[in-house]
Amino acid sequence: MPGNESPRPVSIPLLNILAISGSLRAASTNSALLAALAQNAPPDCHVSVYDGLGRLPIFNPDDEGERTPPQAAVLIDAVTAADGVIVSCPEYAHGVPGGLKNVLDWLVSRDAAVASRPCWSTPRRARCLPAPHWSRSCGQCLSRSMRKQRSKSRCSARDRRR
Repeated sequence: MPGNESPRPVSIPLLNILAISGSLRAASTNSALLAALAQNAPPDCHVSVYDGLGRLPIFNPDDEGERTPPQAAVLIDAVTAADGVIVSCPEYAHGVPGGLKNVLDWLVSRDAAVASRPCWSTPRRARCLPAPHWSRSCGQCLSRSMRKQRSKSRCSARDRRR
């Protein structure tokens, strides 16, 4: 009977977050942090932890497009499908560790897959101290990608107006 129906529960959209650890260490506190985040995420949030860092081939611009290696395509697709990205990473030699730099190279080279994704990072040094060099290094890489993407958007908007 119309009017006697119980109200339907409002479905809350699921937020999909991709978490990337920049450490390959088996006992990494960065990886442990992301695993805890995934296990304790609220019901309306799904956190997937990317585990392909050690299998990702070294970035080569000649391998983009149709020649993109499957492992890189998995990463790019995961970031593209995510609503946001969380990076937890140690600071090595005052900067981004090689494995994470490789991830960033694959992501920012491909039409700025990360440019439209909110990104949060939790860089740490030994003894859980903040990592200012890592933050600056990672921020520069991601912000260049975002500027490149915004520049492309402006150009295509100008072309549409002509």
